Amino acid sequence: MFKEFIDAQQSRHPLIISELGAKYANIEIMKEMIKVSKECGADMVKFQTYRAETISTPGSFFTLEDGSRISQYEYFKSHELTFEDHVALINCCREIGIGWLSTPSHSSDVDLLELFSPTCYKTGSDDLTNLPFLQYIAKTKRPMIVSTGMCTLGEIERAVEAIVSVGNKQLILLHCVVSYPSKPEDANLRVIETLQKAFGFPVGLSDHTTDEFTSILATMMGAVIIEKHFTLDHDLKLPDHEASLDPRAFSKLVQSVHLVPKALGSSTKNILETEKKWRASARKSIFSVRTIQQGEIIEIQDLMIRRPSDGIHPHYFDLIVGRHAICDIPEGTLITWDMV
Repeated sequence: MFKEFIDAQQSRHPLIISELGAKYANIEIMKEMIKVSKECGADMVKFQTYRAETISTPGSFFTLEDGSRISQYEYFKSHELTFEDHVALINCCREIGIGWLSTPSHSSDVDLLELFSPTCYKTGSDDLTNLPFLQYIAKTKRPMIVSTGMCTLGEIERAVEAIVSVGNKQLILLHCVVSYPSKPEDANLRVIETLQKAFGFPVGLSDHTTDEFTSILATMMGAVIIEKHFTLDHDLKLPDHEASLDPRAFSKLVQSVHLVPKALGSSTKNILETEKKWRASARKSIFSVRTIQQGEIIEIQDLMIRRPSDGIHPHYFDLIVGRHAICDIPEGTLITWDMV
């Protein structure tokens, strides 16, 4: 079902995922984030499913973009989604009619999510080299969206081989730059084409920049998924908010990404319906510069080309020159074939 949806999406626009993260706010605020994500045009929302004990070790730290450090264990402990939280959020998604998925970090997280029959799984860049874990997810036979940030091409190859080796070929790779926020000049979007050619699977983008520009370019390059962090308001200062878009900006991203396939259109050169009226009024025809008497030979200097296009097309200019006028042609007259 997911693959068919992705295949159908490719002819229209990428699947747009609103990344909500873990329990960065209370459940009521997260429910509101789900509702507003749908209103903004997101196709799915994404959560993060983990427990501090299985994702981190006490005494380990994150070094943030500003140089400050925070405890990984304490960070994850404070943002865990409980089983009850999952029930509330997934029920909210089902009630309002938006798809959902989550990023697990341990086999026990996968077991929990399996209770809710997820459409697919998303794995973070931190687990790209965690091959036993990737295989554990792959064995569920559900589609997998695999982020590839912080990784070499060889590491990605080993991950792909590990997933496929257990019989799961429902795979989408996500190009990703792990930085919060990341800079457009670091986007390196040509990697999308590299991944497409190297592995033959669909490729999307996990975009951590602060606007829609990079996602638009990725869509032009054939990205089948755009994942973007979402916040209700930057003033809430939720984790990852600097790499998140608020509703106004997220709506703009959705509209822009949806427009890309329409703007690219077809490779066939046709006269569009909207051009036809302009073709009639803006193209030009051949006119007489002076009064040409019946029987006179028409010279180049006797003619001019100007709008509209109701008469003889300029393509035939050389066929008019040298002919005889078969009637008097007053100055400024639109030349027609029955005059020469």
